[in-house]
Amino acid sequence: MKPSVMKNLPTGWKDEADAMNEAQLRAVIVDSSNNLRTVEQEMAENDALQRLKAKVKDASAGYNDAKKAQKAKIAYALHCLETNGKI
Repeated sequence: MKPSVMKNLPTGWKDEADAMNEAQLRAVIVDSSNNLRTVEQEMAENDALQRLKAKVKDASAGYNDAKKAQKAKIAYALHCLETNGKI
């Protein structure tokens, strides 16, 4: 299991899940999926949060463009090396 998954589990939940049967585990998946959908909907409907997200997006646009350009340069350089049989 990925360390990030284990880190994000509520305290003691791993032991609870390890003791669950198939039906209980499936119920957890359904309940958690429904809870996740609810949280995402609440976030989308939160005007203050959406305004802040828009500000962050605007403020970081230049950085994101620079990152995309650098990643594209790396990808193309790797492509060129591969085409020339160098990797």
